[in-house]
Amino acid sequence: MLNLVRPAGSAVLILALGACSDAVTGPKNVQEARNLWQAQNISSYTYVGAVAAFAPAGPVSVEVTQGRVTRVTVIGTGAEISTDGWYTIDQLFDQILAATTPLTVTFDSIKGYPRTIERCCMADDSGSIYIASTLFPST
Repeated sequence: MLNLVRPAGSAVLILALGACSDAVTGPKNVQEARNLWQAQNISSYTYVGAVAAFAPAGPVSVEVTQGRVTRVTVIGTGAEISTDGWYTIDQLFDQILAATTPLTVTFDSIKGYPRTIERCCMADDSGSIYIASTLFPST
């Protein structure tokens, strides 16, 4: 399993992909979504990120410049925090494709990026959701 450490040393987000094609919205599968994302040719962008888990994080503004997370800002306070535990869209795709256990993932139907990545099981507090929304290309 691939472990993704959340900001501020919080819980671990483990992304995994299994036979979840019925849980995927937007593009029909991960590769179709990734192809749609890559066709956008966006290497610098900002998205709203959050993690829903036992110890939630966000919402934050995640800035990506030339394919690297360069700044993470807490939306409520404007405070800049560590970039650790926040990912580029390409890193999210890599982690989804490398995962070994089931998850539910939804993709943006226009740009193809993963909007939510849910690891089982939120009902008993053993799961988590990584959320990427409101993505804007940088100008």
